[in-house]
Amino acid sequence: MGTKLVERGITRYDILDQGTFGYMVRISRAGAHTNKFFSDAKYRGKRKALAASRSRYSELVSQLPPPKTTKGIQTHRNQTGVVGVHLAVCESTYGKLYSSYCASWKETDGSRRKISFSLKKYNKKKAWEMACIARELETVDRSKIERTIRSRSRKKSQRTVNAATMKPPRAGSRKSKSPKTNSN
Repeated sequence: MGTKLVERGITRYDILDQGTFGYMVRISRAGAHTNKFFSDAKYRGKRKALAASRSRYSELVSQLPPPKTTKGIQTHRNQTGVVGVHLAVCESTYGKLYSSYCASWKETDGSRRKISFSLKKYNKKKAWEMACIARELETVDRSKIERTIRSRSRKKSQRTVNAATMKPPRAGSRKSKSPKTNSN
């Protein structure tokens, strides 16, 4: 059968030719890795081995520092200046290239979500704006994104705002925020 992820940090091993049957607990924090195997034979059955592995995992989680997260942190790989938004250029099955702005994020359960906006269907500025809003709201609901754009444009028309906000980045450039200055 092989291996199968049972839940976060716990993997089931059923390797017949090696005689390995049990649960492996793995956790990594601050560069330190901890592994422990809970054999079905030693714990006298699958249920007891699983209970022992869950107990050990809970114990480790409570003892170790919380995991580092990179959510919302811009890295050197980011090319657009907005975390979670990138320009994707793909080739169709017929050999034509098409481009879209994609927004992606990780849900609380660990699954990845993604939505993309075609530059051909929307123009470059609108696709960029929609991808930024989708990432900000972490939603794949296009009608919600459209409502947010309309709401923001109404607010924008009510007050005078710099028209340069939400412009798509130029190729190879990164957005940077200028520091605020206090005048006394």
